[in-house]
Amino acid sequence: MKIVGVLGDATGDPYSLRLMHSAASEIVSEGCHAICFMGGFPKAPLYRNLTDNPSLPSAIDAWVLISGTIRLPSAELDALVRSAAPRPCVSVGLELASTPSFTASDEAGIFQAVAHLARRHDRHRIAFVAGPSGSVEATRRLDAYGMALEAVGLKADPALIVRGDYDGRSGREAVHQLQRQARKYDAIVAANDLMAIGVIEGLRASGRQVPQDVSVVGFDDIEEASFSAPTLTTVRQPLQEVGGMAARSAIKLLEGASVKPHTVVTSPLVLRQSCGCTDSELPEQRASAATDAKGTQVLRESVLRDLVRRELAGSRSRRELSHMSEGILEASDASELAPVLTDICRLLSVRRLLLATYSGSQRHARVVLESSGDSVVFHPHAQPHPIEQVFPQGFLRTDRPMQLVAQTLELAGEQIGYLVLDGDVRDADAYIELRRSLSSALSRIAQTRELRRVYVAEKKRG
Repeated sequence: MKIVGVLGDATGDPYSLRLMHSAASEIVSEGCHAICFMGGFPKAPLYRNLTDNPSLPSAIDAWVLISGTIRLPSAELDALVRSAAPRPCVSVGLELASTPSFTASDEAGIFQAVAHLARRHDRHRIAFVAGPSGSVEATRRLDAYGMALEAVGLKADPALIVRGDYDGRSGREAVHQLQRQARKYDAIVAANDLMAIGVIEGLRASGRQVPQDVSVVGFDDIEEASFSAPTLTTVRQPLQEVGGMAARSAIKLLEGASVKPHTVVTSPLVLRQSCGCTDSELPEQRASAATDAKGTQVLRESVLRDLVRRELAGSRSRRELSHMSEGILEASDASELAPVLTDICRLLSVRRLLLATYSGSQRHARVVLESSGDSVVFHPHAQPHPIEQVFPQGFLRTDRPMQLVAQTLELAGEQIGYLVLDGDVRDADAYIELRRSLSSALSRIAQTRELRRVYVAEKKRG
């Protein structure tokens, strides 16, 4: 059974998770194993070759790269894809040389946002919260903002550009920075929705109203955009469809078929309240299948109930996981982690688990803990395997395709190993919490073992 990897670098944001989940679901439905690699790229040994350059594990037959989240210059991403040959790669978010790609029309999307604010709402001081400087996608959206201002006849002011990090916190901090600079602005466009929602929270905290005082527009149209207060005007990316299309293209390439070299996905402006449009003006573009107001309302209520239900379930799981994590942190030896991980697997509905630590020159890994039946067991004498294989032979099932999540384990720059779970990609927040606890515990266990070894050696010397 073929294995298709999905690689993204931003693990906790809805943009990455929706793309990963849709791609992984499509891969499994096509009868292939899907492995979502989350976090640690490109520093972890799992993603480095013998010359210490970024590399993709050789056990994977094809790749879907969420390139817009990977913080490498485009030239290095191109080199990464070339190094993977003859294994096919598909890029999402960035157009890479000689690689089929799926990109949003960033320029058109940003232009629509700026033009709507200037022409419909008479905004003339439009600030921009850009993504991180290492992101090619962020740079492209920032460039589009400058071109859009010029196109609508507005003068660019560098002081109205603030760098963010694609999370809500940086959106709030962007507002504080603009306040400190005492720059006048009447609108803010953010390079993604999480930052835009953070901007709204920051403006509210500073005593300014949205949209009366400041209009706000985001980018992506994540589910939370429909239910923020006020609801968020944003540029929509059809993430579910894009993830599925990218996965199907990767599988077609595996089968020897040809695919379209570059697909640009339309990114329409979705008008809601945060820009200043009234309820009567809001076209329900997300509910285009609904033919009347009643159908639209039913659909919105259904989505909201699902979001609330998932949030409540996630909150309960996080509370229980937080309690169980105390047992992880209290473990004095890796063997004591086994019963705690058994309970965590049941809590998170994880069917298979593998925890491997690096050995020797970090080009091999040794399985320390692995699920067996309904329990996680400790392997004190497992043989090392090359990390390029990711897991030892026999881990993958042959009777059904598996959807796996792989996360690197590291603490303060110390590379420890990696964790592989057979579970739902949408539980990424819980997996991130588990990764942190395991990294801390394994680092402390290793340090204690080393101190014990030194003590014994010193004692022998007398």
